[in-house]
Amino acid sequence: MYEAIARTLLDNHARLIYTVSRAAGNVLMGFQGEYPSLHSEVCINEKIAYEQALTGACVGKRTACLFTTEGLYEALDPVMSSAYTGVVGGFVVVCMKETDEDVTPLGPFAKLPTLVAAGFEEFTRAVRFGYALSETYQIPVLVQTAPDMDMDGALRFSTETETRVKGEIPGLGHQVSNFVKDPGRWAATPKYRYQLHKTLNEKLERIRTEFEAYPGNVKTLKGKSGVITDRYSDMDFCDDDASILFISTVYPLPSVLVDDFMAEMNEVSVSEGSYPTIEFQIGDRKKIISEKIGGLGRRGKPMETMYGFTVVRDTIGPASSINLAHGMKISEPDRKVLAITFEDHFFHSGMPAFVNTLYNYSSYVLLVLISEKEEQIRKVLEGFGFHNSFHIEGFSDIERFHDHQDLTVLFCKGII
Repeated sequence: MYEAIARTLLDNHARLIYTVSRAAGNVLMGFQGEYPSLHSEVCINEKIAYEQALTGACVGKRTACLFTTEGLYEALDPVMSSAYTGVVGGFVVVCMKETDEDVTPLGPFAKLPTLVAAGFEEFTRAVRFGYALSETYQIPVLVQTAPDMDMDGALRFSTETETRVKGEIPGLGHQVSNFVKDPGRWAATPKYRYQLHKTLNEKLERIRTEFEAYPGNVKTLKGKSGVITDRYSDMDFCDDDASILFISTVYPLPSVLVDDFMAEMNEVSVSEGSYPTIEFQIGDRKKIISEKIGGLGRRGKPMETMYGFTVVRDTIGPASSINLAHGMKISEPDRKVLAITFEDHFFHSGMPAFVNTLYNYSSYVLLVLISEKEEQIRKVLEGFGFHNSFHIEGFSDIERFHDHQDLTVLFCKGII
């Protein structure tokens, strides 16, 4: 799996590749002899990996990141800024879909072009096209894939359909580093940020036009009931007489292609992930059969409890449970809150959040799931002037701290 992805990136002249996976890192190291100019690193977290690759792309190198779909959400800070500053060399972010998490919502949220590749053949095309797109419009490109999926015999394209689209086959890209000083772009104040915002919107509209001709978007017309989807697996559940529009270019959505398909249908279903990324981009939704958009605000989320505590986890980023717990205590001072994070998450984003908790005199129980960095975290806490931390041998010991009124940090090995 990783070998095929790595070779595809290298064959497209990516020479700076960053990941957080040891397995992927080992595969990349194995290509060092075949590609002497390759530089790869296994970084401590996705934020650092993304920043490293972004830096290389800003000086003209062709770079890549290899993450899971969940992992990209750990790098939102540089991801959001990179859409505005853009790049000079090509920058493709490959996200492996190993869980139900999709990166497609990040397309419209971060304003980054997003492609879904439902198989290795599609992945190869998406990477090739992604680098051409990235260098042409100076913007990072997201590619979500699951290359272990068996796509043999599916989504066959005729020779005519496979005709090269504009800019699809890239050259060698930029080989010599060359950083051009431009404070209005790389260190933009609000005035210049506004100009970058307008430029970004113009880029996206031009990219939308390019996506109209992308061969990975496949329309199959049969009956008057249609399905728009970005998931090959969902096509198995469609009726035999259903018309299908398979969308690979999820953002920005090729609106002409979608509108033409919908004009020929009496009703249309949109089959995608839990967040309606495609559906939100469709202007006229009168023909769409959907419960997602109307029901987004009414979804109930059961609160997790444990040993008398309300539990908050890192659901919106590394160590986000710390800020979430602080917010809950501010709004409901009498609530017993247990925040759960990991040792690496604490070093990633937890330290400023914890300092904020101390500064605002908040009190809850923070459980840090540890492997080997307990002493390092203790020294950090002592540097903050905080000493109320304990090591527990089992998770049942959490109950002993239910009535503690002060901010408390617990360390425990294992997963809960």
